[in-house]
Amino acid sequence: MNRQRKTMKSTLLPTLTLAATLLIPASMIAQVDRTKAPLPGPAPEVHLGEHKSLTLENGMRVIIVENHKIPIVSAQVKFDIPPILQGDVTGYQDLVGELLTSGTPRHTKEQIDELVDGLGARLNGSNDGLYASSLKKNFPQVMDLLYEVVASANFPSEEFEKAKTRAMSQVQARADDPDQIADVVGRALTYGKNYPYGEVTTEASLGKASRDDVYQYYRYFFQPKQGYLVLVGDITAAEGEAMARKYFGTWKGAEVPVTKDEQGHDVVKDLGPIIPAGKDPRRPADVRMAFVDRPGSAQSVIKVVFPVQLKPNDPMALQAQVLNTILGGGVFNARLMQNLREDKGYTYGAYSSLDADRWCGSFSAGCSVRNDVTDSAVTQIMKEITDIRNAPVKTDELALAKSYMAGSFARALEDPRTVARFALNTYLNDLPEDHYETYLKRLDAVTITDVKQAAERLLHPDSCTVLVVGDKEQVAKSLEPLSGSGRVLDYDINGDIVRLDPTEGATPAPEGMKAQDVLDAYIKAIGGKDAVEKVRDVKKVYTTNVQGMPATLTEYNKAPNKYAMEMRMGEMVLQRINYDGQKGKLTSIMGEKELEDQELEEVLGNAYAFPELHYPEMEQVARLLGVITIDGQKTYRVSVETLSGGKIDEYYDVETGLKLRRRENQMQEGGGWIQVITDYSAYSPEGGVLFPHTLTQRGGMDMVLTATEISVNKGIPDSEFSTE
Repeated sequence: MNRQRKTMKSTLLPTLTLAATLLIPASMIAQVDRTKAPLPGPAPEVHLGEHKSLTLENGMRVIIVENHKIPIVSAQVKFDIPPILQGDVTGYQDLVGELLTSGTPRHTKEQIDELVDGLGARLNGSNDGLYASSLKKNFPQVMDLLYEVVASANFPSEEFEKAKTRAMSQVQARADDPDQIADVVGRALTYGKNYPYGEVTTEASLGKASRDDVYQYYRYFFQPKQGYLVLVGDITAAEGEAMARKYFGTWKGAEVPVTKDEQGHDVVKDLGPIIPAGKDPRRPADVRMAFVDRPGSAQSVIKVVFPVQLKPNDPMALQAQVLNTILGGGVFNARLMQNLREDKGYTYGAYSSLDADRWCGSFSAGCSVRNDVTDSAVTQIMKEITDIRNAPVKTDELALAKSYMAGSFARALEDPRTVARFALNTYLNDLPEDHYETYLKRLDAVTITDVKQAAERLLHPDSCTVLVVGDKEQVAKSLEPLSGSGRVLDYDINGDIVRLDPTEGATPAPEGMKAQDVLDAYIKAIGGKDAVEKVRDVKKVYTTNVQGMPATLTEYNKAPNKYAMEMRMGEMVLQRINYDGQKGKLTSIMGEKELEDQELEEVLGNAYAFPELHYPEMEQVARLLGVITIDGQKTYRVSVETLSGGKIDEYYDVETGLKLRRRENQMQEGGGWIQVITDYSAYSPEGGVLFPHTLTQRGGMDMVLTATEISVNKGIPDSEFSTE
């Protein structure tokens, strides 16, 4: 120790110097307040390392990251593919990655596997590209194989059938896994099943998927103009550029014949229309309580979910990360973990996620608990989401979250592929060039106020879906008081609302036939699209009997999407619905109220005179389920899935194309659900379009509605639809 202090000027004897030196730490310790965290130092500088980027003449972007610590090189080919609807064949995209490496014109799957093993390499596919790695000495051969697969995968039919069988087994196994059920149904309820992220792979949809669906998807999307080649490892920039130009420089991609449909979507032969994500998913109007019944389950899986409009380049994205880390994002001291595990003892772990996404982000929080505390656990999760939104977080919580995030970031930098991933993310997500270099400084600058602002904007405990997967008989009743409507909605394991009747047996529709074909045939049968689109307004007046008394039902439609309905008994108005294209109002003998959530969605289904032309605009998806017989007539059964996950079944005559029946579950004003079946008959023309003049309704209030007036394009004033 004296040697350490030899540069100091002192007249003290060595022994006294030693004693004084030993006393210094003791006096310092006495002055330290260990109840307070030490002040953080300045955020360190981050140097990610250099990467080179270039763009080939075919539009493919190349990113090269040198790291010569070990003699390994990796290559990633990624295509920037937006989420698209899979529709009737949901699940086929999951087969793309597995089948990419299943054969080319030059090599069978077995030969590809042997080549990869012989080179000591890795080769893995995904639905948006490929990843490969090997020792540097073998990398040219790996690149040759990588290019061959990217440019000329041929998806052999026999390999497709094997992959489809494996995928079908996974779907079947999902029914026995409550966590998987919660994940699948949670996504469906977060985004809606008419949004790509909310679609659910079922045995039925996977059964309809064909090899052509997978192959044409690959041919359409695997194009150089939307591709990235990322090279990382023991390779120089010059070597990487030479390889990129050698293998991908002259690649042109497949020539895919494309036509346009009436909505302007690309239509690919043997795949169909490429329908991108439409409107942003909406949150429920209040707390929607959803339940998937698993009789005999000893535990409940709980998820609180809702969509979030948060993109990776949003200025608030980092604040959102900090917010989620404090709430339940992986730190043991997070609020959900401390409350539900440490304090209440309800669960082994409770977590949350708040994910940014280029198209639509999401929030999820939840845990697994025993049945008898399910309602209490839901209450506590909602409490924590509400509390962090309403009150500032504590200083030590913020410090711990930022420390945890900084440590995770530092550990990620130990992987040389991180630089490549960061560079790729920068391009894909339109981030500032210094986004990652400044990460720690920006993280250090996040304040308590920033976290509260993020919580106020992004967390919505009063507008969410609470999903519980468990034993309905033991649990569901206790959840009713926590629901905004006082009701618990039943869903099946595929995220579909449970019907009130058993599913009908149906024979398969003709091969290749889809719901759109049935809808097109219906529009043609009633007069053709040109005639239908000329209808700007319609007034329909029906007579009927209500409880033995004569009544009149009048409906009004006005383009593009205004609707009104009035039910009268003599001079007394029993019920009136007005929808002005945005808001809806119900007037009845019980008073007036604004329509919201499920009730508003039901009105939206009537807002178009011919809704069959407007399902995409209403964010509804039609699926063809097969052929069934109604009163001796063969009909196509088309299921229309609504934004909230509900279903409407419609039945179209196989021979004439006309609609014969509609079946739906309707929410009653006093609460509860009831199934309503409406049969359509006596079609005759009005204004150049066929309309059914007799409607026979069963369920709730049985009645026969007979049209006494159907007038087309006679002019209906906007005041008829006013909600004021």
